[in-house]
Amino acid sequence: MTKMIACVIFMFLVLPGTTSCDLKPGKKVEPDVVFATTPHKVVREMLKLAGVTKDDTVYDLGSGDGRIVIAAARDFGARGVGVELDPELVAESTENARKAGVGETVRFVREDLFVADIRTASVIALYMLPEINKELMPKFFRELKPGTRIVAHRFGVGDWKPDMVLSAFDTAIYLWVVPANVTGEWKIILRSEKETKEYTLSLRQRYQMVTGTISGEEREFKLHDARLYGEEIAMKVEDTVEGRPLQMKMEGVVRGDSMEGTALVAGGRSPGTYMWKGTRNMQ
Repeated sequence: MTKMIACVIFMFLVLPGTTSCDLKPGKKVEPDVVFATTPHKVVREMLKLAGVTKDDTVYDLGSGDGRIVIAAARDFGARGVGVELDPELVAESTENARKAGVGETVRFVREDLFVADIRTASVIALYMLPEINKELMPKFFRELKPGTRIVAHRFGVGDWKPDMVLSAFDTAIYLWVVPANVTGEWKIILRSEKETKEYTLSLRQRYQMVTGTISGEEREFKLHDARLYGEEIAMKVEDTVEGRPLQMKMEGVVRGDSMEGTALVAGGRSPGTYMWKGTRNMQ
């Protein structure tokens, strides 16, 4: 696929001034690098790590000869979209898809990856220089839904730590899951068969990592091991109440400005299993 990783090498092979390695986002009409392909065996591991199924739409940003979206359709039953700036590669990819028998389920568009509409993607595939991946981060968080998987060959995405890393065939494959936005203050109601409790949950996040506190019953507790995996949230409280150990484990699903799940409380005044719901304060 067309990838920026060849840019540095290419600069040493041509005369000064004959090519550009502009890494800034912006509308482009001509590719400014040669392309490097991801080996087919690595492509398969990328798609497996991303958990691609027939329900997915896989976008490859800089799709080159189309091998990733073709493999996603042929081997996993997914739909695919390749975004490529080189018109010859777009034509080649379209023909490759036809030969592979997936011409009806994948398509290739000639477009600048920084301005391409990726909102319908459930999986994004990348093989580009770290600088380009970093430049794409705002676009990912602006356009992709929580739970969208991003899988990259060899290079990371800025300071966003991956959720999973796979070493295969002498290279690295990284996976991120776009996290829900949970920053803010939430009203939390815990209910069991015996009682109802109300808490205030204050959350801050950096990508999928979450910090914060939960307060109620005249106490404030610090959250431990809190994190997101797409729309799934997990957090823990470990403290003491009146000299007795307290542990509360909360797991749930975030849906915009609401979330809900289950909480298991051990120790403290009211141990047991609770159902909980949260609503973000919009003040």
